[in-house]
Amino acid sequence: MAIIDPRLSDAERAEATPLWRRLAWMAAIWAMSVAGLGVVGLVLRAWLKG
Repeated sequence: MAIIDPRLSDAERAEATPLWRRLAWMAAIWAMSVAGLGVVGLVLRAWLKG
């Protein structure tokens, strides 16, 4: 059973946010995750070659 929040202010605020801003946040989060994985890969590679 899901608990539904009766307050709609967050949902209304999310719908009021422009699409380009939501897409920009998604792209930024994706880019940071890819960069983070790249850093982890470089550290692992350096450690294993060490």
